[in-house]
Amino acid sequence: MKSQLLALLSIYLLILSGCATNDADYERPKVDVVGITKSDTDTGAFQFTIQLRIVNPNAETINLKGLYYELSLDGIDVLNGTANNIPPIEGYSNALVSVSSAANLVNSIRFAARLMETTSDKLPYELRAKLGTSSRWMPATTVTERGMISLR
Repeated sequence: MKSQLLALLSIYLLILSGCATNDADYERPKVDVVGITKSDTDTGAFQFTIQLRIVNPNAETINLKGLYYELSLDGIDVLNGTANNIPPIEGYSNALVSVSSAANLVNSIRFAARLMETTSDKLPYELRAKLGTSSRWMPATTVTERGMISLR
């Protein structure tokens, strides 16, 4: 009985150590905003297409199941959207992904008012992106990128 318990405990510790070393080299993917354009739609809604560059800094291919993102400008949540048909991103490579988004009307008005008051030629932005994968070993990960956007 004692030897069986010792054997089970040894197997359990081996499994745990294997999982711990499996994630040791994992780095979060990086998501950058490459461009924002107004979508040509027949509706009066503020629709935009955002181009994102997703960088995979790992050796394993990332198979993305979906993406949810929010873009804040000068601390105001302005755009958000989702995408679900994203191509696999090979290890140590990147992919450009175009996603459609909807502007938050009330926050867009707040942002426009703040933009008229500013004297700065640069504006802080924050992009929060949740990348959902189909892998049980690499669950969904949230990436936050911050920077400055030139107004010129």
